[in-house]
Amino acid sequence: MEAVIGVEDARAKLGRIVEEVAAGSAPVVLTRRGRALAVVLSREEYAELKDLATRQARAELQRRLGRVRERVQAKGLRREAVNEAISSVRKR
Repeated sequence: MEAVIGVEDARAKLGRIVEEVAAGSAPVVLTRRGRALAVVLSREEYAELKDLATRQARAELQRRLGRVRERVQAKGLRREAVNEAISSVRKR
């Protein structure tokens, strides 16, 4: 379970907080006036979250491209021309 600490208290303990989180302790939520502002988490947890977000974004892109390709086909356009246009945009 994550720990919660006020920003003012965390300032004096930041080195220890970072070391504990890096060593595998739970993330630490930093708050100000009871409102969560940020989270300190290990590099590994951050990398996992970033990887998950990237995979989700790619899956969403593939889903949307699939819908575009279906519309292209329904309109009778050449699929190759659309694929070439997509490749051109990706290279930018």
